[in-house]
Amino acid sequence: MTRKRMAALLLTGLLLLTLTACGQSSAAEFPLAPPSEEVQLLAAAVGGQTPFADIPADADYAQAVAWCYENGLMQGTSATAFSPEDTLTRAMVATVLYRAAGEPEVTGGPAFADTQAGQWYSSAVQWANEQGIVRGYGNGLFGTGDPVTREQLDLMIRRYHGEDPAWTGDAARNVPATRAQAAAAFYAGLDKDGQQPGAPGDSITTNGGKVIALADLEHQDASGGATVYFLPDITPEGLVAVYDAMNWTPTGNVAVKLSTGEPPASNYLRPELIKDVVEKVNGTIVECNTAYGGSRSETAMHYQVAKDHGYTEIAKVDIMDEDGSMTLPVSGGTNLTENYVGTHFANYDSFLVLSHFKGHAMAGFGGAIKNISIGIASAQGKNHIHSGGTGGSMWGGDQDAFLESMAEAGKSVVDALDGKIVYINVMNRLSVDCDCDGNPAEPDMHDIGVLASYDPVALDQACVDLVYASDDGGSLVRRMESRNGLHTLEHAEAIGLGSRSYALVDLSA
Repeated sequence: MTRKRMAALLLTGLLLLTLTACGQSSAAEFPLAPPSEEVQLLAAAVGGQTPFADIPADADYAQAVAWCYENGLMQGTSATAFSPEDTLTRAMVATVLYRAAGEPEVTGGPAFADTQAGQWYSSAVQWANEQGIVRGYGNGLFGTGDPVTREQLDLMIRRYHGEDPAWTGDAARNVPATRAQAAAAFYAGLDKDGQQPGAPGDSITTNGGKVIALADLEHQDASGGATVYFLPDITPEGLVAVYDAMNWTPTGNVAVKLSTGEPPASNYLRPELIKDVVEKVNGTIVECNTAYGGSRSETAMHYQVAKDHGYTEIAKVDIMDEDGSMTLPVSGGTNLTENYVGTHFANYDSFLVLSHFKGHAMAGFGGAIKNISIGIASAQGKNHIHSGGTGGSMWGGDQDAFLESMAEAGKSVVDALDGKIVYINVMNRLSVDCDCDGNPAEPDMHDIGVLASYDPVALDQACVDLVYASDDGGSLVRRMESRNGLHTLEHAEAIGLGSRSYALVDLSA
């Protein structure tokens, strides 16, 4: 640990102790996110012991609290209590970052109507506002005593590093951050001598050992856009790591959407690769029947394929349209006004979308957007999307209308879930053909890695950019361009499904 990081974190810990002891925190009722792997490893070195009666030894966050305590970074709210579920205010977070920056001199008066001069937070909030770290609510108020939400905390830390991330409004992160979560966030955010881990460097190294310059990724923008996490490790541990980086807490019944893969030789995601992340969310694997024949067009056959491919050994499997279709409204579309999905869609509250990124004979490529549109559509809905909403032939309709309809159907799913959905793309076995092809062309480019995001447009765009930037991606590029596949991303951004701009965070850096 460097002196600069220790000093910054010590200031953080002492501040949190001081403010919490003054009665500035309140209880929050939602699950705690586990600490990062790095925090757990460091905690293991100090034995994971604390004097706090409210930190069970087997709690997910026990090691993180122990590490902070043993290093003098955070104390308790009393001699025997840590209060892991207590919250922090927005003013506390501003003061943490202000002190981490060395308490630079500020001049002038309060920036917001609800802040006053001469208070413990005054200089911090004024400095953070001048630096663009905090911006208030847009009505002249800062919300000094309001609990900081998980998204606000993330935005403040990233702005501290000079980034300008977009506000997502994701409902899953619009909940107060706890002391346990904030401590982990400050640790990660002030690591590496004040640089955020994974902050964009000059390049990334892919699973296949290729070095790709970030400057060659057309839509990569460290100063804004959605966050896309990257790891070159295409392993069960790699999938769990990118999932954990999103700091997402699913609620209710959790669906894991994937493609079960067409027999006999498609490149579907293997159960041994995804098992750990599926079990982590206690998810049910969900799919819908195909509309083109094959081994997955009838429910009984489809369940047999899921069993043959090993999915029933790792989780429950639900073919969502075995009892027919239900409709979701489409807002802002130019082709669709409604989207037909399997009736069992209504049984799930949160979705983890696992997609094998690859080419596609009709769409040009398949990733997160295709998985939540064509993939969640019932057999009836697949025909509706392919025909561009006309109800005509799946195979002879207008190509751009089909691509646009995928984006529109995907947006209806995200809207229906109120944002309770996250995405992981696996970039291996990068064939020009989809997993709906039982005999796909053999890949002629190297494996790249796993990527994750709250934003399906940013995620797919990052995968597309990585293919374009690879010196062996020519075949897949030609497949995408021959089908005008990038138009799906263009339309998806235009209707508000997500952003094509993204900040790529290399978790291996």
